Amino acid sequence: MAENRKFKLEGLIPDILYSVKYDGEKKNEFEKLFNNWGDPYWLNKFFKANLTDLKCDAWGGIDIERAIRDTRAQAKDVQKTILNIANGESNDFKYLSDYFKPLTNGKIGKFEWDKGKGLLNHNWLRIYAIRCSKNTFVITGGGIKLTRDMSPTHLQEELLKLKQAEEFLRSGDDDQIDLCNLND
Repeated sequence: MAENRKFKLEGLIPDILYSVKYDGEKKNEFEKLFNNWGDPYWLNKFFKANLTDLKCDAWGGIDIERAIRDTRAQAKDVQKTILNIANGESNDFKYLSDYFKPLTNGKIGKFEWDKGKGLLNHNWLRIYAIRCSKNTFVITGGGIKLTRDMSPTHLQEELLKLKQAEEFLRSGDDDQIDLCNLND
């Protein structure tokens, strides 16, 4: 991923959920994630490229076909959960901040980098977002995290996207930035 790609914020649910949409892209990051995670061809290619990580003991020797089925099912659950919370239709979570958790310990508060994941114990899907308030988040991307750390290239790209989005939100360069209540 090239550094400092231009993007805009696209509202998914007004005043609550936004997503980064890069210039030249047809879909925002939220849509792209769930399209990819629902696409057996894309998933097959991903798992083949990351077969060593998939075959580690933590995943119990799962094969690619099962990984594809599990990912597609998990993706539906994650998407439904996030949209239900954002629409105030969840029985399990009142706010998006109840679902999203800090990506790292120590950085809590405005513009904190957060992750959302499925509710199952063995879930490798991650949604990455910037927290603007208790119930306002900007989705920057996501990934399939098969490793304990964020060292794989595709996850390093997600960290870069988080950094760029935070810098953008702090800059005040867009009318939509008010969604993060910069003056609070």
